[in-house]
Amino acid sequence: MDKRIFIWQLITWCSLGVSVLIGFIFDLNFTNTLCCIVGWTLFLLGMYIHYLSHKVHPKAHEDIDAIDYVTTKGVYSWVRHPGYLGLALAFFGVAIAFGSIPALIVAISLTISHCIQAVREEDLMLRKFGEVYARYMEEVPDRFIPIRKLIRVLRKR
Repeated sequence: MDKRIFIWQLITWCSLGVSVLIGFIFDLNFTNTLCCIVGWTLFLLGMYIHYLSHKVHPKAHEDIDAIDYVTTKGVYSWVRHPGYLGLALAFFGVAIAFGSIPALIVAISLTISHCIQAVREEDLMLRKFGEVYARYMEEVPDRFIPIRKLIRVLRKR
């Protein structure tokens, strides 16, 4: 793993953890059993989706120069950025599990940051892979939430 990516991930998860602690210190965490169940379920689902994205495309979070193919299999057939979707679910899951307002603010900020990064990455992928990536964008129109794919699946039933 690239040192830069490791440091970014460390900062990301530490900021989420610190925000939960701030919530406890300033009595800004409001949780109950339902929040814990929903939150940890979202967290686990998010981490599983993130794991699947790495399993299908191990180079997905590397520098653009290291990526040598466009994958359209597995979770990448549902959304173009399943790794970021998984992380967003995990961020919100932690915030909900602890009922933490500061963690919710951090989760929103991190998700926005990942959305901006995804748009930048798509531009780079279009430049590098051209028509192959453009066709993939047409086949998988959703960046993060597979709304169109779900609608198509439900209509076929």
